[in-house]
Amino acid sequence: MHFGILLTTVYDASVDARVQVREHEELVRTAEQLGFDLMVCGQHFLGSELRYFQPVPWLTHMAQVAPTMQAATGIVLLSMVNPVDIAEQMATLDVLTDGRAIFGAGLGYSGHEFDAFGVAPGTRVARFEESLALVKALWSGETVDFDGRFHSVHGARPAVRPLQPGGPPVWIGGQAAGAVKRAALQGDAWYSPPFPSHPELANLRRLFLDTRAEAGLPTDGDFPLRRELLIASSKAAGTEAALERFRARYETYRKWGLAGENTPMDAGALRANIEEQFILGSPAECAEELARLRDELGMTHFVYKPHWPGLPHREAMAQLEEFGTKVLPELQP
Repeated sequence: MHFGILLTTVYDASVDARVQVREHEELVRTAEQLGFDLMVCGQHFLGSELRYFQPVPWLTHMAQVAPTMQAATGIVLLSMVNPVDIAEQMATLDVLTDGRAIFGAGLGYSGHEFDAFGVAPGTRVARFEESLALVKALWSGETVDFDGRFHSVHGARPAVRPLQPGGPPVWIGGQAAGAVKRAALQGDAWYSPPFPSHPELANLRRLFLDTRAEAGLPTDGDFPLRRELLIASSKAAGTEAALERFRARYETYRKWGLAGENTPMDAGALRANIEEQFILGSPAECAEELARLRDELGMTHFVYKPHWPGLPHREAMAQLEEFGTKVLPELQP
């Protein structure tokens, strides 16, 4: 198994940006020392509740702080960004990390972001698929002639290319069946968000594997997975500790459009979501659940998020230390 640290944001514009830099530097430095081998950074635009710095320059800097770790975008909003630009940005990241970049990409879900980039609702999937095809072509090293609906390139053979032959691995994110099928057919892995319950996760994983098998594609590749995890004295104590963290983060996501409606969760729904989606309890209980995901679903990478809005950085670091010293060793050979 591989272990990744998610460089999520818990900061808004009221916090000095240099604090965010220092705390993320400490996060990746400590994670590397504890045995993590992957850092992951996502993308959003025009956020006011939470401040997202752009992932490629952020990862480029953090990779110098923890130089043995892979660096993954998780995820780039490929239906919005320019594919020529992101192809060369990711190629640059791959060179600067000595071939340790991973390209995580997805559609996105926030209406205000789509509006800002002029992306009409009916074009999102087509834009994503066309952009991904062009990115891969630009990484190929061959001369590219590409006439698409949204982007065209003629006679291009970029000098800015990744170190990894053919480009970094492509992890496609999403939690709907269509996104999982796209990941199976157009990517190297499905990068699962933390939201599906365990039965839903198992069904989507099976869909991914079946789609790959039907297309004659390998089924023994990576399965990177995010689950929210909180170490506590017991599962009950973990649930109580997670309640406010969950609300603060996911109410923001709902406002941005992830859940489809800007309606608050009641206490019962909130608790049910936590119990379905979180890994909670003692280090031994958390290790047991992670082992189950590995053994039953084939999880190869676990991406861990210790930071939550409103949680002091020291407490997040304490959770990371406990995970690295008590959970991670139970899952390594």
